[in-house]
Amino acid sequence: MSPWFDYPRYQWQQRHAVVIGAGIAGCQISWHLAQQGWTVSLIERETDIARQASGNLAGVISPKMTAKPSAGEQFYHQAFDYSTQQLTDLLAAGADVDWHPCGMLQLNHNEREQQRWEALRDRNLPADFLQCTDSEQTSQLAGIHCDYGATYFPRAGFINPASFCRALIQRPEITLISQVEAMNIAHDNNQWRVHDADGGVVAQAEVLILASGKDINQFTDSIVFPQLGVLGQSSHATPTQGSNALKCVIGHEGYLTPAYQGQHIFGATFDREFEEIAVSDPADQRNWQQLQEYFPEWCAEVAEINSGHAAVRTTTPDRYPYAGAVPDTAFYAEHYAALKHGRTAETYPQASYQPGLFVLGGFGSRGLTTSGLCARLLSDCINNQVTDKDQALLNTLHPARFLIRQLRRGKLPAIS
Repeated sequence: MSPWFDYPRYQWQQRHAVVIGAGIAGCQISWHLAQQGWTVSLIERETDIARQASGNLAGVISPKMTAKPSAGEQFYHQAFDYSTQQLTDLLAAGADVDWHPCGMLQLNHNEREQQRWEALRDRNLPADFLQCTDSEQTSQLAGIHCDYGATYFPRAGFINPASFCRALIQRPEITLISQVEAMNIAHDNNQWRVHDADGGVVAQAEVLILASGKDINQFTDSIVFPQLGVLGQSSHATPTQGSNALKCVIGHEGYLTPAYQGQHIFGATFDREFEEIAVSDPADQRNWQQLQEYFPEWCAEVAEINSGHAAVRTTTPDRYPYAGAVPDTAFYAEHYAALKHGRTAETYPQASYQPGLFVLGGFGSRGLTTSGLCARLLSDCINNQVTDKDQALLNTLHPARFLIRQLRRGKLPAIS
């Protein structure tokens, strides 16, 4: 264990936490803490939950595979297994979740995907997890004509994110505080206090978790979590008898779902540069042109095209989310500066953190798949229950990992 990734043994006076952000990340950590006997105050600035990055009518839950076994593939595989089991358990308990495990086909639509398909085929992975199909088999599984082979995930599917979030927070231990914007936070007398725009205290607790997506950096000047914001817009197509033949999710550069609530959901755009967060006709046209490239016959069956949802999804430079305690930047700068000289064999003190402050974010476009596992790891960390098996992954998700890389390069962080 590197000391800069080590966590203390927590001794909480009360098992009460405040969570900022009621998207999939905030709802997941609220559920996991409630499962372990905590009460949670969940703050959301919108009128309802899952309105920002979790606001699509439908989103995909699926693994992400690499040609050869890798740490990234293992993470997504583990997260996929965790999320699908969680959904199975929620449904068995009577939760009202719009989860459709109809399978997903990832098309071999370019040379890179074809090479990955060939490598995955040669690995002989279990058929109940992954199958490599030719164009004829792909068409049979999809229910529509397709000119491409594909990687088929029979346990994948699509879900209504709002229904997922709502099912997670339907517990007596969780109190939703909506239509209140958390503007700033302050720590005093062993309590985190969350203030609204008028300076009033919205909620307070010994533990505070930042799960506010693109806005996680607004609450503390002591550290900046590197994030890359991408504007994505989904689009809707009104189904017809012909388009209703589509039986499973199809992934290409984007994704396409079977008809759900009177719409096929497809997209999404991927814009790193944008001036405003809003749906636009040009974005719908790009989504539609992309879909026509791969499914011209199916597109000819579709009726009206409408705008779906636009939001900014933030990912990290290494594509792993953040899940852990917020580091004490001044302590790191003082005690780990010698890393720039390559002195990893020295004796360093155990890391220090902002007391009771945690972060869960940076999920990009795959938060529906990965947030459950990450929330479970964070909850285990808060409850001193991290196993040796999970420790390496928790290190990978550590919120201080980019700070350590900065110190290794000899760059001291700005400290306010």
